[in-house]
Order: sequence, then C-alpha cells, then structure tokens
Amino acid sequence: MKMNKIIAGICLAGIASSTFLSCSKLTEEPYGIVNSNSFYKTAEDALSGLVYAYAILPEVGYYSRGYYLITELPTENLTAKSDAGQANFELEQLRTTSTNSDLDNLWTYMYRGIARANAVITNVPNVPNMPDADRNQIVGEGYFLRALHNFNLVRLFGEVPLRLEPLVEAGQIPVAKSSISDLYDVIIADLKQGEELMSAAKNFEGRANRVAAQALLSKVYLHLATAKASGSVGYDFVTNSDEMYDEARNYAGKVINDQQMFNFTDVLPDIWNTEVYKNAAVSEHIFDAAVDRSGEREGNYSKLPNMFLPDPGFVMTIQYNPSDPNTESINIGRGWNHFQMEAHHYNSYNASDKRKTDLIVSEVVNPDGNVIPLGINDFSRPFTRKFIDPLRDADKMSTNSPVIRYSDILLVYAEAAGPTTEAYAAVNRIRNRAGLGPLTPGLSPTAFREAVVEERALELAFEGNRLFDLRRTNSMEKVLVEKYGKSITSGAYFFPIPQREIDSNPLIQP
Repeated sequence: MKMNKIIAGICLAGIASSTFLSCSKLTEEPYGIVNSNSFYKTAEDALSGLVYAYAILPEVGYYSRGYYLITELPTENLTAKSDAGQANFELEQLRTTSTNSDLDNLWTYMYRGIARANAVITNVPNVPNMPDADRNQIVGEGYFLRALHNFNLVRLFGEVPLRLEPLVEAGQIPVAKSSISDLYDVIIADLKQGEELMSAAKNFEGRANRVAAQALLSKVYLHLATAKASGSVGYDFVTNSDEMYDEARNYAGKVINDQQMFNFTDVLPDIWNTEVYKNAAVSEHIFDAAVDRSGEREGNYSKLPNMFLPDPGFVMTIQYNPSDPNTESINIGRGWNHFQMEAHHYNSYNASDKRKTDLIVSEVVNPDGNVIPLGINDFSRPFTRKFIDPLRDADKMSTNSPVIRYSDILLVYAEAAGPTTEAYAAVNRIRNRAGLGPLTPGLSPTAFREAVVEERALELAFEGNRLFDLRRTNSMEKVLVEKYGKSITSGAYFFPIPQREIDSNPLIQP
C-alpha cells in the first residue's frame, strides 16, 4: 500500500465529527507488500493509519455485505434469491469448495485488515512527540482490530496463516498455516494488550475502547469453552472447558458491571436507528463497523439494507414501532430481495415475541395506502427491520453493522455462568424486553446453556452469530440436518481455504 498525506487531511475532520469512516479516497491495496516507512512520522500520520485500518470493516466485501453472505446463508435464517449465483448457493446448501468466490473475497478483506492493523502496531510506537495516552490508545485499537480479524478467520477456516508483521518484501508472503491453538493464543494476547492500552472512555463512533476488548475476550473464551465441552472439531487442545467458562464469565461480567456507557435499549427499533443510538449517552452498540450516508462511495455509506429488503414492485412504508401506534410511518424504499428469510427461522418465534412483531416486518403499505401482507413462502417475504435507515438517501444509508452488542454479552455471561441467579436474571432481562415470560427455572447446566443458545438465535438473528454458535456447540448436523432438513456436504465446521491462497502460497497445504 502506498500511504499518502491526503488520507490525514480527509479523515481527521471526519473523526472530529464522529463520522470518520465516511472519509473518501482511501487507497486500496492487495493484502501484500506494505511500505509504511515513509509515512508514520507524526501523530497525525498515526491517527490516519488507524483510520485506514478501520476503513476495511465497512467495505462491501466485509461487514457491509460479504460477512453476512458467509455467516447467515449456511444457517436456518436465510436463503438467497433464485438468481443469486453459484457461490451463494454453495454456502446456503453447505457444499462449499476452495473456488468459492464469496469465501475468497472475505479471506482477502480479512488479511488486508490484518496488514493495516500490523502497520499500526509496528509503526505507531516509534512515532515521535506523541502523548503516551494517544499512542497507547491507537496501538491498543490496532491490537483489537488484528484480534477481530484473526478471530473471524479461525472460526471460519480453522488453521490459517498467522501474519504478525507488516509485509515489506515478497519473501515474506509464503507462510504456513498455524494451529488453531496458536491462533487463539495470539487473539487472546492481542485483546489483553488492547484492554491494557485502551481507555475505558467512550470512543468515537465505530472505534474500539477497553470495553470492546473485554467484550470480544468474553466471546473468544466462550467459543473455546463450548467447543471443548461439546467436542467440536479442532478444539482438543483446550485442556479445561470450565476454566474457559470462568474466563468468559469474568470478562462478560466486566462489561456488565464495570462501565456505564453501554447498556440495554428498551425500545427495540431504537437499537437499530443510528440517529438515536449514536447520539445517546448510553448505547447497546459496543462496537460497530460504522458508515455514514453522506459518504461518497459504498463502503463509506452502506447498501446492506437492500440485501434484506424485498422488492414488491413499489416503495414501501412501515410503522416505525409496531408496539407504539403513535409512532410515525417511515419510507423504507425498495430492496433487492437478495436475502430471503427462511420459514425455519420465522416460525421459531413465539407469536407474542416482540423480536418477531417489532423487528420482523410481515406487512407493508404501498403508495396507495393499501396494506400488503408478506407471506413467508412468497417471493417478497417478511424481512428483518434491523438493517433499516429511516433517513436513507436513495441507496445511501447510515446502517452500521453490529459486531458486538450489549445483549450479546449478557447472553455470553449467562451461558458461561450456567444456571445461577445472576445468569437467569441476564436472560430474563432480554426475554422481558421481548414481551416473554421468564426462562423455565431449575434447569440443569446443560439444559440452561442450550436454552441460552436458542435465545441467542432469536435475539441476534441476522447479525452473523448463528453459524458460529452452531459450530462451537457441535450442533450443525443436529440443528440444520436433523431439525430443519438441510444437507451438509462440506464446510460444516470450517470452510476450505481459498484456492487462490493455496496457489500463491507454496507453504500452505490444502
């Protein structure tokens, strides 16, 4: 990548207004040779390098589209429209191959993100005349980003190359796969570094702080604990699942008990309205891939909602909050009908669950004022309203992609703790918001944890968590095949490494 001073001028003003990821003209690079020796000279350079590292997250190939193709299509949540293309249907039907273009695309973006994070981690400590607090914060965020990319990689592909230094010459490109154990050692070490270096203060929209590192650590430890306890493929190296559960509970407990900036949002549609939560003193969004509809290109703004929205042939209107008849109606436009909700997921909700009645749209209003019902087996099906921008500007939307939400960490805490009074309270807080009664009391540890995983399926639907929950609990066959009648040919617990990587990296073995 060739960094230049233009990035600093473009992005610094954006950071001041908390919309830094709408900065434009961020030069793309293949995840290959990085030459940053001539760039990291000032504190402004350090900040611009960090912005550049964050800018990979909301790209179309990552959290603004590609991530959801790969994490949602293989589950019971979504299928793709009939003309979606071979790569999508390989994922949806769990028959992925090493030539799958969607997997190849996401692989590239994750390693591109690692390259940018490595540049920050390596170079910013040597920038002169920076206040220590600023330097520590930026480097800590670099560690957080590298951990996030590697956590995504290891959960998706298993053993992958571990790249910890900036690539400055071609001889560094061939790297053998690292073990899953070694990958997790680095992920945990990076997040603990981030926890130590970053401030606990609320950061700019779309940037991590100490709480984000603690939250991601809780998810990492829970993945290790359940994968070991369930006998999931590849996790024999974990020596004691109970110790991992304790660490997950500890770090989730820090998020729940030791800070005041992230907490529950009582009104479900408000969770997803960036105009509400980015200006709120307390937000449910611990960390997002942030965008802004004022950006100049996709990746600065988002078109992700169009993937979920149907196209019934007219501009649609819906009520903002179905639980409050006094709320206004909002114009949500027309979508691409690409992601289609599966009946398996739609029918899994209790009829009175507000996560269905308030967050799944089953009828829309056409321009003539007529109410048009959407059938779950129709072409235009019910759809999630999580990814909706009420103020969309044509196809330009401020729809942040949630990476970690507070309710996610409440459920991490509950699952890690088992059926304690505190864990029941965490689950029941979520169920109460959804308009449901409390979880059945007196469950065994196994039954309680299974109930929490099912609660996660309802609470975190379409947010890229379900595939990983099924993998870490060794439930892909039990749920997708035995319960929902899907088939699995390949890619159940790890996807194949892209063929392009195999061809270009002689040290990697398929």
